[in-house]
Amino acid sequence: MFRPFLDGYYDVENQLPEYVKRKAFEYFKREEEEKSSIKSIEEFEKRRNRIREYFIDAIGGLDIEKTDLKAKITGTVERENYIINKIVYQSIPGFYVTANLYLPKEIEEKSPAVLFACGHWEWAKTAPEYQRICIELVNNGFVVLAVDPIGQGERMQYYDKFLKRTLVRWGTMEHSYAGLQCTLTGAGIARYFTWDLIRAIDLLESLPDVDNERIGITGNSGGGTQTSYMLLVEPRLKVAVPCTYITSREEYMKTGQAHDNEQNIFKAISMGLNYDDFVTGFAPKPVMIGAVDSDFFCIEGTLRSYERAKAIYKLYGKEEDIKLYVTKGTHSYNDELREEAVGWFVKYLKGEKRSKSSDIKVEEDETLRCTISGQVLAEFDDAKNITELNYDYFKKYHKEISGKENIREKLLEILNLPQDKRPLYPRTIESGSFNGFPYKKVFMFTETDITTAGVYFSGEGSNLCTLLLLDNGTEDVLKEFDLIRSFLSRGDVFVYDPRGIGSVKCRDINLHGFYEYYGTEYKLNFDLIMLGTSMTALRVFDILRAFEYVKEVNPKATLSIAGKGVSSIYALFASVIDESVKEIYLEDILYSYEELISSRYYRYDPRLEIYGIARYFDIKDLISCISDRNVVLVNPRDSRGEIANIEELGGVKAYRY
Repeated sequence: MFRPFLDGYYDVENQLPEYVKRKAFEYFKREEEEKSSIKSIEEFEKRRNRIREYFIDAIGGLDIEKTDLKAKITGTVERENYIINKIVYQSIPGFYVTANLYLPKEIEEKSPAVLFACGHWEWAKTAPEYQRICIELVNNGFVVLAVDPIGQGERMQYYDKFLKRTLVRWGTMEHSYAGLQCTLTGAGIARYFTWDLIRAIDLLESLPDVDNERIGITGNSGGGTQTSYMLLVEPRLKVAVPCTYITSREEYMKTGQAHDNEQNIFKAISMGLNYDDFVTGFAPKPVMIGAVDSDFFCIEGTLRSYERAKAIYKLYGKEEDIKLYVTKGTHSYNDELREEAVGWFVKYLKGEKRSKSSDIKVEEDETLRCTISGQVLAEFDDAKNITELNYDYFKKYHKEISGKENIREKLLEILNLPQDKRPLYPRTIESGSFNGFPYKKVFMFTETDITTAGVYFSGEGSNLCTLLLLDNGTEDVLKEFDLIRSFLSRGDVFVYDPRGIGSVKCRDINLHGFYEYYGTEYKLNFDLIMLGTSMTALRVFDILRAFEYVKEVNPKATLSIAGKGVSSIYALFASVIDESVKEIYLEDILYSYEELISSRYYRYDPRLEIYGIARYFDIKDLISCISDRNVVLVNPRDSRGEIANIEELGGVKAYRY
């Protein structure tokens, strides 16, 4: 019902991105002050230990039992100067990892080794640019282990062996699809990426030809991410070259680009975990940051992080052991980076000059495959997928809370609502009649520089006032007027747009669709997750403030709330928090977080991403908190969006039609 710019009264298209930036930059300033104050190794190491502990906890912990790797050589490729063993190992029982092990033919008694972490190439370890660096390293006398990450190469987590194809797009999309389920449990898919590589080092250490005191790591893009995480958590590594990943959160946030799920760490911004912290997590051991000047991981952030890290190396008197190498190009592990990286490893792990490989010949993907079928999920009957591992984690760490007040307190803790309760300053900008019902358009300020809006309809009958939440907000007034009319027969209705919805929806900030993978909602929500909150939390806060408005304009009103679609979750959370809400209507609500977490296939929606929400309670537990009030539950949905076959939820009858 609103025209653009709140009928011309306010430009709201930038308010949400600017809000997120403003909050983030408050933490960036605090982080800068904290790092600038570090004057001794002791001060730095105290902070590093805190950051390391926080990071491990945020990804769900690394207290996983180190079971038998059951490593097997499934084939060998022999070339003039080296051989390639095709390896399969189990990082966790049933969680199969495929890797190529490059061995020099003329091997030292104990040779240095390099773990290669693959970036976002579909076939991962067999990508030509990755083969080239592995071959150049092995030609320089290194043992090299190149590992397929989750969702790539021979480890597609949604591969159907009967259809012989993956049902969720490989790589970043797989990572974010499975990642949402991990986020709900209070963990991160980064946990499994990191664990696979920790076990890869175990594998290298088990080889008689490897000198365990001379193991390095490198990777670019997503492999640069994995490399960076390992610098913080794995003390056995001695030399590192993270490439085309290191930037700074300050600069990257300005681009509007989203990160892959495993690159968004809960509370990273509010805890001060920046890219340079991964580099200094390795100090004072030798590290070279590899970068290209035209990367989407913006170079100005790389320079910032390098200078910060260099200051820490200076404390140790090891400035010569940190280097930034920048070459021309776009996002890749290009020839210049490869040559510089190999030289770095030769210098620090062999102490001699690099032997340059000429005319590097790479293999076809099929030649290097470790499985006959090409996929571990088709090859091994006992193979587990990431959904199963995460559900095992959920069952192990789920801590069910009982008692209405305990659930309410934990919900408030998880949501981490804003504390800025400034005056609302509500403004009525239009009055009229719509379908025979008087209405007024209003907007208000729920936080500094956050405008929300709604259409207040005057109804019939009692003093009941229903706050109605729709996924498209006031834009759907006409479409949903039958539902609105049903509430108007009993009282007033306030169709309300919390931030980012309907009349106050922000502009697109990148090329992806607003609610798609890596789109605006995804990007902003993950920035908020890194701030320790979520888009859901901010919308719930707005709804609670809208209740204040209703009480101002109609002090005698009995409060009611109704939500349809994802907005029904906002309505549920708000009604649990505010006990003055006497009637609750929930239509098309997700009926179970656990069902979503345990389902291999579900309907992805970035609005559902809330860190740790499922660890302590489920939807039924929240509904049980309000079951003593007048609750109507219509068409509860399963994780695929189908009407759930349930009779009740949390003690409330479920109506299906």
